[in-house]
Amino acid sequence: MTTWGGGLMAACLLVTTIGGGAASAMAGAEPVPDGVHAFTAKITFGDVRSCTGALVDARWVVTAKSCFVDGATAPADGPPARPTTALVGRTNLAGTAGHRLAVTSIVPHPDRNVLLAELSAPVGDITPALWTGTAPGSGETLRVTGYGRTSTEWVPDRLHTGTFTVGSVGPTTVTVTGATTAATICKGDAGGPAFRETTGGAELVAINNTSWQKGCLGETETRDGATQTRLDDLGAWFHQVVGTQPYALAHAVAGEFTRDGREDLVAVEPSTGKLWLYPGTAVDRQWGDRVQLGQGIDWNGYRDLVVGQFEGDTFDDLLAVETATNTLWMFPGTAQGNGFGSRVQAGSGWQDLNDLVVGRFNRDAYDDVAAIHAQSGQLLLYPGTAAGGLVFGEHVILGNSGWTLKRELTAGRFNRGDTYDDLVAVDKSSGDIQMYPGTAAGGSTWGQILTIAVGGRGLTSVAAGRFNPDGYDDLLAVEGDQVWLYPGTTAGGALAARVQPLGRVPHLQPHGLQEAVTGKFNQDDHADLIGLEKGTGRLWLYPGTAFGLFDRRVPIGNGWNGYRDLVAGRFDRDAHDDLLAIELSSGTLWLYPGNGQGGWGARKQVGANWLGLERLTGGRFDRDEYDDVVAVEKSTGRLRLYPGTAAGNGWGPSTIVSQGGWNDLGALSRGQIDRNTHDDLLAVEKATGKLWLYPGTTAGGPFGARVELAPGNWAGRNELVALRADADGHDDVLVADVGTGRALLHLGLPSGGVAADAVEFGPLG
Repeated sequence: MTTWGGGLMAACLLVTTIGGGAASAMAGAEPVPDGVHAFTAKITFGDVRSCTGALVDARWVVTAKSCFVDGATAPADGPPARPTTALVGRTNLAGTAGHRLAVTSIVPHPDRNVLLAELSAPVGDITPALWTGTAPGSGETLRVTGYGRTSTEWVPDRLHTGTFTVGSVGPTTVTVTGATTAATICKGDAGGPAFRETTGGAELVAINNTSWQKGCLGETETRDGATQTRLDDLGAWFHQVVGTQPYALAHAVAGEFTRDGREDLVAVEPSTGKLWLYPGTAVDRQWGDRVQLGQGIDWNGYRDLVVGQFEGDTFDDLLAVETATNTLWMFPGTAQGNGFGSRVQAGSGWQDLNDLVVGRFNRDAYDDVAAIHAQSGQLLLYPGTAAGGLVFGEHVILGNSGWTLKRELTAGRFNRGDTYDDLVAVDKSSGDIQMYPGTAAGGSTWGQILTIAVGGRGLTSVAAGRFNPDGYDDLLAVEGDQVWLYPGTTAGGALAARVQPLGRVPHLQPHGLQEAVTGKFNQDDHADLIGLEKGTGRLWLYPGTAFGLFDRRVPIGNGWNGYRDLVAGRFDRDAHDDLLAIELSSGTLWLYPGNGQGGWGARKQVGANWLGLERLTGGRFDRDEYDDVVAVEKSTGRLRLYPGTAAGNGWGPSTIVSQGGWNDLGALSRGQIDRNTHDDLLAVEKATGKLWLYPGTTAGGPFGARVELAPGNWAGRNELVALRADADGHDDVLVADVGTGRALLHLGLPSGGVAADAVEFGPLG
């Protein structure tokens, strides 16, 4: 195993650092069988060094801080200074098991040689090591794993392990010696885990810090032993770092689901379609660890989630409209508070009813449902009844007109002077949050409309609830990925200045992509990604960086589920990348001119009757200076070229560049994969799952003979994008995996082609 860190083993004894140089594993250690100690991670920091770490949470690895030193620069909170990956669960490095993940951010400990690295996707199929709070004892035996040098190999291709005996126990470190004379920690083992083996799992005690490296290949040191950095007393720091706040939510609602008397948050994760419960706590602005509810259901298929008590019991129930059928369903709460009972139909024909809201609006003791009628603009009330359950009274008008100018309706008691439910809505024009105070008369009689918060144009998923311990109703709203809390006040009426919940927001990378395109949309030197989020119609900009990662995503559009075949390119002859898309309802091809700031000018029609074409791809295929579009003609399977023109407001006459067979292929993408300057096409063959390269030619027009680009089964990838995700000058390929919602980045190779092993990006769960 490797040495890492640096410093003194004992007084006046210089210790070789473990972290530098090439990848190095434990001398005299045993090779680990496949799948054993799978929580061990191999960390690669640029082309500078390799270390070892341990998975301690689905999204976090612990390792040595010294592994991330860049020259004389110590690591700091934020993205690592060089592109960094973590390989988790691959005992045999020559195999394909486990996950290759990017490190998106790092949090070094202020005083110890310890660092937590955030991963680009969660690892859900490997049990993390347990972060124990029990200190190591002198004479105790610990097992150590590492990918570092051995006594016979410079760069082993398999994880190794050995047992070590604890010597002295200091305030921050412990000394260890090999339980056998041959066991030694070597270069490449820096940050590797030292753990107890218990019936409950591996209890992580410490990580490798420094070593004399006796017995390591290439070393002549005769002194024995190593030091390890204690972790057992860093539990509070660990939990503070990995604790997340609710983020990236849709359809957020509040209710008391866990039976503990505190208001909880329930919301959909759009990228996965999962429904999550965030349990309320006694701490202001803090929720407990989230729990999945409604398993086996794709909650992206529902809209307008609301909470109330409809069954005559004291348990909060969930109502939602099924988008495909416009059926209103109730998911009844249970006494156990750990989920819902079987859904029960509560209504039908809700296609014209939007922005559902629950409250006691007519002054009786039953929860009512109100909704905006899209055709009339009225706010309709469906009153709860004494019968309870799914029996609503005949609807009445709660608001006469103009309600289609409002959105994100929710109800609570905000004005402190009464016990009546008030109605809150976001005004579409101003973006302000407005309150309609309830009155003693109930029904359609409201008090004077008040503005209780301003600047809410970007807000979605507004929910009312008691999210802090003061007893006042608050508002929660999502803006982009960020959740904001607008606290209620003693005076009532206007809300206090908004604040973020406690906990960190994970650094989300691309995931849940229904469609994706790449281009330079924000005027820097890095390729950006625009992704259409599966099932939601939301369009996101993922700004590129120099490190094969993306900055925090930015919402740039809604309602894009009415379009398909997004294409990027410079079509209108200015210096900004534009977006093309086919409108499903009309077959119109629209151009959205880029403005260089991640947004668009007024759209322009650049084509009609394009519904017979699919898998549109932009590029310079005919070798002139204008961006073209190729598309598959569905009726014939032929590939057509629509050449760009100097005018930039349409296309020249289309030509056939390939006679047939393109219906047998899935996603298409443009790229310069074979290391020349000609735009190529990439495509996945549906039947075989093979990835093919159709090379561009000097003459332009027809492509050269296809070649298989990378081994493996690429089936199930619903989107394919070639982009330069890092600074190496090679085109990489990003694909969207339908089953998991993850995006997989296959890095380009200097010799041409792409790596078969992919870096995984994914949602939280």
